Amino acid sequence: MLKLPKTTEYVRTRRYHLVVTAELTEKHMCNLAVENELHNYALKFLERTYGYKHLGRAFPTTRTGKNYIIKDEILPRFLKEYYNLKRWNAKKIGLHSQAAYQFLVTMLTNFGEYRKVLKKASMMTEQEKEDYRNNKHGNNPKHRSWYRKGSLTFLRNEASHKTISLPDNGQIEVLSPHWIKLQDYGVVQVLEDIRNLKNQKVVTSKIKRKGDDTFELQLVLKSTVERVKPARKAGADWNMKDEKIFHTSNDERIYLPLRASALADKYESIINGLKSRRDILSAHLNKRCRRLADLNQQIRYYNVRRTNLLTEAYRKIAKQLFDDYDLLAIEQLDAKEMRRESKALSKAGNRGKNRHLAKVKPYELAQLLTQVANREGKTLLKVDSYKTSQVEYGTDYVQKHEVVERHWRSELTGKEIIRDLNASWNILSWALDPKKHYKYRER
Repeated sequence: MLKLPKTTEYVRTRRYHLVVTAELTEKHMCNLAVENELHNYALKFLERTYGYKHLGRAFPTTRTGKNYIIKDEILPRFLKEYYNLKRWNAKKIGLHSQAAYQFLVTMLTNFGEYRKVLKKASMMTEQEKEDYRNNKHGNNPKHRSWYRKGSLTFLRNEASHKTISLPDNGQIEVLSPHWIKLQDYGVVQVLEDIRNLKNQKVVTSKIKRKGDDTFELQLVLKSTVERVKPARKAGADWNMKDEKIFHTSNDERIYLPLRASALADKYESIINGLKSRRDILSAHLNKRCRRLADLNQQIRYYNVRRTNLLTEAYRKIAKQLFDDYDLLAIEQLDAKEMRRESKALSKAGNRGKNRHLAKVKPYELAQLLTQVANREGKTLLKVDSYKTSQVEYGTDYVQKHEVVERHWRSELTGKEIIRDLNASWNILSWALDPKKHYKYRER
């Protein structure tokens, strides 16, 4: 049986409107200017040290390794080259040292994700690399080189970051219903009532300048919840057919509500119609004309309506599942793998599958399941999706079937196999004991 921690951590972000002052605006602009310089300098260092010419070099993935790169490599060199300093001096530089550290931790994490894509891309043949650069398959309209797939970009043409992040360090304090003390920025005012934050643990504060020149305060809150003993357990298999989202190991079928699905389709139809009108008009009108701007505004409006509608439906599904179960096991899905064309389906069938994925959004639903589980002290386990539907439950027998086949007769036992139910049984079994996973035993 898998050993679980005794507690869960529920992390969430709350957003508030900041009251803009000349002092706040000036300080934030100064901070961002330094952050932008640091972005370009750090990216140049990372590309030179761990880029496509150095894929054999180990990239730090632990906090200790990242600390070494940030504190012993990037920051000392940045200070020397830009400011001729040996130690960080916030007054001379214009950015708090911990804001710089938080920024670089995020940047190293993003660069690590790029390296994963880069390693896969490096396995392409020379002809495949050339085809990619020439946009032969329509997936590289900017004709970038193979090693630019998923890469971070240098900031040019006045491009800028928008957010300054600072850790709590015991300095974040709610002083009154509308006033809060932050590290480095001191006491700032928000429009909303924040008295409810008095007894909550705030781990990070973020000040963001939005497109309309207003400022937003984002507070990252963390709560520790005692884990519920997992008495009620279930595995849940993702589904790509009709409006079914999950099939559980208890043979339950979880569907997207019909009303939400119909309304989402209605909004999608409206959006597609608006996009068609925009495409026709853009061939004859100036791209900055008012009519195109109005169409873009309408498209954004209906996209937001559709997104919010589906997110609320997913949230209710996540709540429903954890009302019924203390432990839920699901597959860890790769979106690219899911979108890959199936030879068993026609072009229309593959388009329908991708349209369904755009509605169900497994990644977002998995995030909501994680949030609900952590908030309520329940347990969510994610299992490698390797052959979950191909291995007959309780055996090592593998029988591959195309995705369109939902039932079949086992050649080993003669039993009637229900694809989704069989997969959910495997998911739960392998989550509780990872050594039972077929992939583990196979290797």
